[in-house]
Amino acid sequence: MKPLSAPLGRLAGKLTGVLSRPRRPGALMRNRNFRLLFFGQTLSALGDRALIIAFGIWVKELTGSNAAAGGAFFFVVVPYLFAPFAGVIIDRLPRRLVFIAANLVMVGVLLLTLLVHSAGQVWLLYLITLCYGFSGIIISPIQSVLVAGIAETDDLASANGLLQSSSDGVKLLAPLIGAALFVVVGGHDIALLDAGTFAVAAVCVWLMRIPAEERQPGAEDRLAKAGRSQPAEPVSGRESWREELLAGLRHVARTPALRAMVIALGAALLVTGFSQTLIFAIVSDGLHRGPAFVGVLVSAQGLGAIIAGLSAGRATRLLGDGHVVTIGIAGIALASLIYLAPYLVTVIIAALLFGIGVCWSTVGMVTMVQRRTPTELQGRALTATMGLASTPQTISIALGAALSLVVDYRILLGIIALVTGASALWLARRLAAEPKGS
Repeated sequence: MKPLSAPLGRLAGKLTGVLSRPRRPGALMRNRNFRLLFFGQTLSALGDRALIIAFGIWVKELTGSNAAAGGAFFFVVVPYLFAPFAGVIIDRLPRRLVFIAANLVMVGVLLLTLLVHSAGQVWLLYLITLCYGFSGIIISPIQSVLVAGIAETDDLASANGLLQSSSDGVKLLAPLIGAALFVVVGGHDIALLDAGTFAVAAVCVWLMRIPAEERQPGAEDRLAKAGRSQPAEPVSGRESWREELLAGLRHVARTPALRAMVIALGAALLVTGFSQTLIFAIVSDGLHRGPAFVGVLVSAQGLGAIIAGLSAGRATRLLGDGHVVTIGIAGIALASLIYLAPYLVTVIIAALLFGIGVCWSTVGMVTMVQRRTPTELQGRALTATMGLASTPQTISIALGAALSLVVDYRILLGIIALVTGASALWLARRLAAEPKGS
């Protein structure tokens, strides 16, 4: 019986040069389609994140209520419960047209902010943030599907990493930009600026040169479910919808590497969400600093994610996409242990490592699904995977907030390290046992 640590030990020998020698993204940036997608999504992400922050401030200013301001963020998350339905839409219709339509609809939705002038219209801001959430569960998976269609297989991880680096880089700037713009120009003008970024994203994807998409809803899914190469028997419209809703989940469950990845990542995320609350305890109880210092650690996590995103392509080529997920989860475990040392330098190092771990886990997850899923199933497989990952994370955020009231933060950090470390070891063992290409 091999020791559980053996698979990770073999990976550790390859890992040293990955972060220090990331592959240059020149080849991808010479790809016109990817360049358009990258520019449009970066600009749109900056506008989105800035506006969400501004909306929270706007609601607080109109109502004077912290709870009401927090509601603006809550409504962004709710639509993720409906991600499987979005997956069916993505796979039933031409993806590029759905992407463009979703962005243009958001342009119109954002014009509703012009009607908001008092606390009586706050419900409109909630409606807009709800629409943000729904647009997110459509736009993000389509982006991943488009990437799979315009980038070479060997460049998928690099493309996903660049987009993730862009998104995390935006996180460093967007809160400051959103708050500053709200003070200078107000919520209405920020909303109009964000509407412009949605329009730019739509135009960028419209300008992309990709082959026409052909989709025959349901046929491929029934064949895949039945494991046959002959046409399946006709089914009713209701049954077809049900089968299509479940097709992505079935694909993930029947693909050994994807199944193992989802189980390990789901287990890790069931405790990783504790960090959303624990970061305040680390700052106050560990470093004995004010709450504003949390911003320094969040920035350090963002910087780590940018470094990880730029190195994700090289890491995937050296280690494999599944092992990138494994090391990402292991990085979170190590960061949780380092957080226990209450010194400024160690805590910042832990934050950097935490950002790297989260980014590599995300990029590896998306790349694994892209590489192991037929084109006609990618929308549903991606939304199913994202849903399976986000559900335990949402639970852990709420659970972590409750536990932090009665359990010392160091114990909770130890639990994170234990569970994520065990998840990484288990996943490494499972991936080592799988045949190549599974």
